[in-house]
Amino acid sequence: MFWPTLSKKYSSNWKFGPFSPSLELNPRIANQPVQDELVQIMKSRASRLDHKLIGESAPMKALNRHIRTAADCNLTVLICGESGTGKELVARAIHSQSSRVQKPFVSLNCGTLTETLLESELFGYEPGAFTGAVKKKKGLFEAAHTGTIFLDEIAEMSAGCQVKLLRVLQESTVRPVGGNAETSVDVRVIAATNRNLAHDVESGRFRADLYYRIAVLTITTPPLRDHSSDIPQLVDHFLRHAQRSSARSGEHMIEPDAITALISYTWPGNVRQLRHVVERLVATLPDAVTITAPDIYRALPAATFSSAVSELPIFGEEDSLDAFLDRTLLNLYDHLVAKTGSHSQVAKLLNMDRVALYQRIKRVRQRVLRRAKAF
Repeated sequence: MFWPTLSKKYSSNWKFGPFSPSLELNPRIANQPVQDELVQIMKSRASRLDHKLIGESAPMKALNRHIRTAADCNLTVLICGESGTGKELVARAIHSQSSRVQKPFVSLNCGTLTETLLESELFGYEPGAFTGAVKKKKGLFEAAHTGTIFLDEIAEMSAGCQVKLLRVLQESTVRPVGGNAETSVDVRVIAATNRNLAHDVESGRFRADLYYRIAVLTITTPPLRDHSSDIPQLVDHFLRHAQRSSARSGEHMIEPDAITALISYTWPGNVRQLRHVVERLVATLPDAVTITAPDIYRALPAATFSSAVSELPIFGEEDSLDAFLDRTLLNLYDHLVAKTGSHSQVAKLLNMDRVALYQRIKRVRQRVLRRAKAF
């Protein structure tokens, strides 16, 4: 595992160093049960480190507080947030910090299966329940017994599945498809959605009684644009992970201008999009090359820049007018670079000297970076 540490911060290119928690036992401890318990304790601590969310911004600190609150109880949790904001990571973090950490964590995306397949996956089935069901199969609720089940995209669940899920939550029992006998289960349910479930309840798309069952605790994952000051740490982590996964020789470093370019972007795909951009850069750039701002612009497609510009920055309560104007200017500039293909073409379009435009944009990016560091 890698721990996100910055040996150099913003002033020059960054370098990265690995950290991994070690599991060591005192050889003088001869009692095997004691050794086993120590191993489980240390593995549990390592697991909690592994699922720590990266970021020191106010929104991420609040998110981690909510995770700790959820981990300390056994209530059902609904995680809401845009796609790519790490809802499953939050679910895993709750599980890894809870008393169920040594028990199973089972996840399922409800939006990828038909109603029949979803029922058989969740509740299992008996032989002959449908064509091809030649032997009994346990469902994921039974597989997650004493642990946690994570139901992603729960808003896509059919009305029939919603009724059956509600019964499981009420009775703590499951009945397999094609069967009559019920099996008791002890499972903590964590659900997630990128939709407004309360609105779906009002429109009749989602059962109100199920909504109130799963939304006992509600956690909202912040979009990346609301905690862009965490981008340096995230890039650090993704860079090292991508380099390790690709077995590339030599370390990629990143220029401060490239970091400011990343910070100024609005990231409609959130952290997932940022991770994919970093992975693409590591895969396509030569070994040990320094990532520059132009590399960032080329890695982000023009269509994505267009969507970023169509969602101009929102003037927040803590914003100054200068900060708002700087972000707006960078959004427009990035859009023009993506559309015209180069900085030089943008300078021609604006009837400006190429060097003068570069220096002006550079100063704006530096101001944005200073504000991010101060936040």
